[in-house]
Amino acid sequence: MLKDKKIKILNFLQDFGCARLNQLQILFDDTNNNFKNILDSNMVSKKGDIFVHNTKMISEKMLIALDILCKYKSRLSKFYLGYEPVIITFLTKDNLMYHIIVADEENKKGVVKLVNSYPLSLPKVDKLILAFPDSKEIDNIKCEIPFLYTTYPDYEIINS
Repeated sequence: MLKDKKIKILNFLQDFGCARLNQLQILFDDTNNNFKNILDSNMVSKKGDIFVHNTKMISEKMLIALDILCKYKSRLSKFYLGYEPVIITFLTKDNLMYHIIVADEENKKGVVKLVNSYPLSLPKVDKLILAFPDSKEIDNIKCEIPFLYTTYPDYEIINS
């Protein structure tokens, strides 16, 4: 692997904290790479198929958000870490900005309340991608902007 690419991957893991092998393969267009050579830097460790930066912890929400981001890979222009509750913000090639928000059992009511108070609560965006553990909250969302509601871990899209 080229040194520049290795540095990009290490910087990505430092920013995002963790990623699965298949997510790295998709996001860095390298499906045949096992990325083992980033482990020799002593900045990254591997737990199962998850690479984690040594200054971070494995975040299930981040792994879910990265799964969603990978589904948009062909349309990505750029992406970056968001601010809670936004996990990742990305821009598409057609200049649409998306926020990926992942809710879990503990915070799903709070996420619904926050989304419903848009634009006061979140930075301006064209569309939200909301990932919830189930479909129970969709009827409670009364958001001004378009949103895609998906459930995980199966990533079933409830609306679009």
